[in-house]
Amino acid sequence: MTGNLSERNCTTVFYNIMRNHSDHYYFRLEMEPNVFKATFNPDPADSTHSRKTVNINVRDSPQPPELKPNDKLSVMENTAVNLKCSAEAPCPEQPPTISWTNIPESANITTQLREKPDKTQSVFSHVTFKASYMNHKKNISCTATYPRKTSEDLTVETSVMLRVLFPPKETHIIITPSASVSVGTNVTLTCKSKASPSNKTYYTWYKREQEMPIAWGKKISFVVTHNNTGSYFCIAENKHGNQSSAEIQLTIKGEDGHSMPLIAGCVGGIVAVLTLSALVFYARIRTKTHRGDNDGKKVSINQAQDETNDRNSPCNNVLTITNQDNKISDDQFTTEINQNTEADSTEEDNHEKDSDVVYAQVHMIPKKTKAISAVPEDIYAQVKK
Repeated sequence: MTGNLSERNCTTVFYNIMRNHSDHYYFRLEMEPNVFKATFNPDPADSTHSRKTVNINVRDSPQPPELKPNDKLSVMENTAVNLKCSAEAPCPEQPPTISWTNIPESANITTQLREKPDKTQSVFSHVTFKASYMNHKKNISCTATYPRKTSEDLTVETSVMLRVLFPPKETHIIITPSASVSVGTNVTLTCKSKASPSNKTYYTWYKREQEMPIAWGKKISFVVTHNNTGSYFCIAENKHGNQSSAEIQLTIKGEDGHSMPLIAGCVGGIVAVLTLSALVFYARIRTKTHRGDNDGKKVSINQAQDETNDRNSPCNNVLTITNQDNKISDDQFTTEINQNTEADSTEEDNHEKDSDVVYAQVHMIPKKTKAISAVPEDIYAQVKK
C-alpha cells in the first residue's frame, strides 16, 4: 500500500507478478479487530457492483509500441518524414527503452517519459529525417525493450512501410547476349531504372544521330545487320521527372572473332604505313634528282675549265672522238690511232729539225652522237703547227 487512506488514496503496487496472478481483484478495508470491516464487491456476479472489481490479466509480453502514422506512409523525395512511437511504462522506475531501425544516420531522435491522461506513464520517441529514394519501401521499426529481473530483456516492436515518390534513378541498359555479336544474331536491349511509382514509368529508345525515337517499352529486340549497329540509349520517365541512360555501343563481330572496330583499326594502320612508305620513296627520288643536277653542273664546270686550259696551252687544237654505236672498245680506238700515228711518224721526222713538236689530246666520250661518221679504221689525229 503506497497511498494514504485518510486522503482516500488506496494505491497498491504488486511486485514480481506472474502469469498465475491473473484474476479478479477487489478492495477490502479492515480496522481494529471487531471494530470495522468493509469488503467492496465480494461477488463479481453482482453487476451493480462489478465496476468495483479489478480484472488483472498477466501476459508474458507487453503491448507493442504505438507508431504513428500506423499505415503506409507516402512522401516526396527530399521532404521531411515525422514518426512518433510510444510504449507503456507499467513500472516507472524501470521504463522501457525505444530504438529505431531503417532510418538514415542523419535522423534526429528525441525521447522522454510522459504521463498520459489516464495517469499511466509511457515513453515517447519522435524521429525526423529527409526522405531519399534509398528509403523507398523500407520497413521502419520502433522497438521497445523492457528490462526484467531475468537474464533476458523483453522486446516488442511495431513497423510501418515508407513509400517515397521520386523520378527515375540509376537508369542503365542491359544488352543480351553481348554488345559484340555476329550478323543475324537476335539482340535484346533492356532499360533498367528505379522510380516511384514504378508501374507508371515509361521508356523511350533512341539511336545516336537520329532525332526521332526508334522504339517504346522497357525491352526491344531485333536481328543484327550492318545497318542497325551503333550507339543506343533509353530515357525513363514518370510524372515526377525523367533520366537518360548512358549510351551502349552495338558492334558486329568478324568471322575471325574480332570486332569491326578492331578490323577498322588494323586497316587504318596499314594505310598509314603505306602512306609513310610512299612519302619516303618520293623523298629519295627528289634527293637523287637533286644530286644528278648537281653532278651535271659539276661536269659542265669541269668541261669549261678544260676548254679554257686548252686555249691557253700550246696544244690548242683538240680532237674529240665520239663512239657512236658503243660497239668498238677503247682498246680498238687506241690501236687504230697508234697505227696511224706510226705511219705518219716518218713525215714528221723530216720536219723535226725545223718544227716544234705539238701534242694531240684525244678524249673518248661514249655518247650516241653523230659527230664523226667515219669507220673506226679511218679515225686518227694529226696535228701540225
